[in-house]
Amino acid sequence: MPEEDQAKILTPAARRRRQRMAAFAFSLFLAGMLIALAATVLAVNNGRNFERLVRQVGLEDYLLAAPPALRIDRQRRQPPASRFPPWLLRAGLERMALFEKAAAFSAEERCNLLRTQKGTQPTFTTSDDDWECLIFEEFDNSSEPASFFIQARGGLPDTFRNFRLKFSLTNPLTETVVLNEAIAAMQRFDLPMAPETRAYLAQKLTARTEFTSTSENYWMAFRQEIIDKRRYNLVILPLPQTITCGDPALPPPDRAGRPIYGMTVGCLSLQAAPRQPPPASSPPSLFPAG
Repeated sequence: MPEEDQAKILTPAARRRRQRMAAFAFSLFLAGMLIALAATVLAVNNGRNFERLVRQVGLEDYLLAAPPALRIDRQRRQPPASRFPPWLLRAGLERMALFEKAAAFSAEERCNLLRTQKGTQPTFTTSDDDWECLIFEEFDNSSEPASFFIQARGGLPDTFRNFRLKFSLTNPLTETVVLNEAIAAMQRFDLPMAPETRAYLAQKLTARTEFTSTSENYWMAFRQEIIDKRRYNLVILPLPQTITCGDPALPPPDRAGRPIYGMTVGCLSLQAAPRQPPPASSPPSLFPAG
């Protein structure tokens, strides 16, 4: 056998030695990659990750430089920047607001307020713990008369759940009368709303503009029917109350284990508005004649 072939034959000890050297070289390479990766992660964001790690292990006094001493001095008063609008810099109250307690009506009393000028009486019914108020009025004797329909539902004694107004403008000669009476009936139902919200509703119904709004404590939607473009629907739903006066019950802690602190919610003591009897005649028209 030639000497060259004998030199290529490795003994078991030499083979193990070569395997250990290869494993050691791979371990050094892997350790270097991990160290480089860790150094990159700690160095990003101007070294904030490194500072956070040092503070967590409690070595900030040894590895971090001391913060510079803060100079406490009188702050020089500077004029506001010229880019700020004048109304933002002007001190004052934009408008005055008067908070009044809404008049307390029972569900049946509120339903009776829907009585129209023609003498159409609403229908008030109760079933178990629920109540329903309905009123329907027609304005001509055609085969498809112009009309409006109101449906209000709630729970006894005076909980309000939904309000629906539907009017049909099938006769161009009575459109103004139907809209006037429908809006007036909605106003007489006297849902607790600000004057701005009532004016907003009247404006949208007058222009027959579709909308979906969340105003005060209500969700409102006004739509034109798809099948018959002469019919419109208004839906008003009260939003659920999420804040109450007094000390609220603490909710269960979340999964992250964040602490929850209970706080008392203060409520305004409102003065009741003087209750006035409804006028004998119908309210003034919201639309010009003709």
